[in-house]
Amino acid sequence: MTTPTYPAIDRDARARIEEALAEAAAGRQRQLDELTESAGDSPAAAHRASVARILNDVEAAQSRLARGTFGACERCAAAIPVERLELRPWTRLCVGCASR
Repeated sequence: MTTPTYPAIDRDARARIEEALAEAAAGRQRQLDELTESAGDSPAAAHRASVARILNDVEAAQSRLARGTFGACERCAAAIPVERLELRPWTRLCVGCASR
């Protein structure tokens, strides 16, 4: 595998990404807090699992941003365009790898 290339993210874009991640984390946490765990309710359990997975992805993105490893595709190591990161800041894959 090649060495990851992290995109240059200007201060304004980084601030927008940090804000979007914080809002996404807070929103998903609120959803989890409001969702009940109903035994035998498969759709509710699937929804809860989906929300928990996205929250985990958001928290992982916040960690990558803090470590300075944010913005490289986990599959091909290419830099993920800042526009994609602003649209979906918890993404781990570039468009090419995500479409495979």
